[in-house]
Amino acid sequence: MMPAGRDGSIPPRIVLADDDPTNQFVIRAILIAAGFAVEVCENGLMAIDAVRRSHPDIVLMDLMMPVMDGYEAARLISSDPDLDGVPLIAVTARAMPGDQEKALASGFDSYITKPVSRRALIEHVTDWLHRPASEWMPERLRKRAGFQRIA
Repeated sequence: MMPAGRDGSIPPRIVLADDDPTNQFVIRAILIAAGFAVEVCENGLMAIDAVRRSHPDIVLMDLMMPVMDGYEAARLISSDPDLDGVPLIAVTARAMPGDQEKALASGFDSYITKPVSRRALIEHVTDWLHRPASEWMPERLRKRAGFQRIA
């Protein structure tokens, strides 16, 4: 049985942004096997374009990528009112003290570390698919107000 997307569509659409081909292959394979549709991007700039074009159910994004890193891409996506309701999840090997806080402060709504297990990845994505935006959007709006004060 395929999981239902945020809007009831099947399969849920995920944008995966990661510059490492092995990570792309493994994460994409896990998600497709679980019934998700996955669009892979190699950097944050490509991810922004994909998110604006397809309005996916979820975005999974690495933090360290060429052209535009995940921090900047998350800040731009989370600052765009047209993209409200699309959860941004950092999927990263950066797991030192302060890394999670930095990712969340940059606009991500959630954070998981690599290497990620199949089960943990699917559970995390499924949890976010079923989490109402009213539960997490207020925090994004608070961050957005902070971004606007900085700019």
